[in-house]
Amino acid sequence: MNTTTFKKSIQIVAIGALALLTAAAQATVVQTAGAGSAVSTVNGVANFESQDAVSGNPYSEGGLSFSRTGLSSNNCGYAGCASHIGFAGFTGNYMYGVGSGGYFTLAAEAGTRLYGLEMLFGTGFSNSSVHTTWQAFDSDTLVGSGDFSADTGAVIGFASAGGFTSLRFTSASGGLADFTDSFNAPAFDTVRAQFTAAGGNQVPEPASLALVGAALLGAAAARRSRQAA
Repeated sequence: MNTTTFKKSIQIVAIGALALLTAAAQATVVQTAGAGSAVSTVNGVANFESQDAVSGNPYSEGGLSFSRTGLSSNNCGYAGCASHIGFAGFTGNYMYGVGSGGYFTLAAEAGTRLYGLEMLFGTGFSNSSVHTTWQAFDSDTLVGSGDFSADTGAVIGFASAGGFTSLRFTSASGGLADFTDSFNAPAFDTVRAQFTAAGGNQVPEPASLALVGAALLGAAAARRSRQAA
């Protein structure tokens, strides 16, 4: 293999590696803080003013599905505990539940991806702060996780350049919540969702970018084989 051919092969391999790195970066979901930090274009809104939001499992609104695992229904009733310190900033009805290891799952409806989410977080505990643990998924693949402590009623967001399909979250009284062992009482209100990538264009699926990278690597290997022959 001559020097020019070798350099071209290296360039192709580098392009393939860059595609793979880009796929990984786009697949990552990051946590943000404040209104407008994760959602630039509002495509769906859920305020939970329907009576069905109190006990529906799953409950659908604004292109989103909300389900409970190991949580009671909203046992405060229809906006029945709005003055509770853990629901500071909430208005009207809201989503709430308690249970050992319990959590909420927020998912995009079939055929839709989430590029940004924002919501008000609270807690069923008598605390002025909320301690939340979260995980984001692209189908069954974990693409982000974290935890935070914030004042009740704080707007927390989740953003991804490549999109994701669901978010799992819960909250505990002191310290951070666990999805299996701690006693949890998550609460939230006013969800805003973005179903299109920034600029309104759909971003290629991470798997597609990975395939492009693999193809480029294969092309480089084939080129080297031809030169060696």
